Amino acid sequence: MSIQLKKKGIKVKKGQSALEALREGVPHWIHHTVKNEHYVGGVVYLPQCDCSECGYTSNQEKDTCPHCGARMVRQLSK
Repeated sequence: MSIQLKKKGIKVKKGQSALEALREGVPHWIHHTVKNEHYVGGVVYLPQCDCSECGYTSNQEKDTCPHCGARMVRQLSK
């Protein structure tokens, strides 16, 4: 059984959280990270990021992916 969210067309599967469904269904940038104990949180975010739709690597976040043209969401929290 799945529930359809209005306006977005995202389907939430049984046992899946709404945030997980959004991560799968909404294009966003995935940042490259490096573990570093000297930083708060232990993670350093690098300038490179990948498109969640096509995997294209860009040096900065943009509103749309230059490779596949997907419109990006600014941030999906963890």
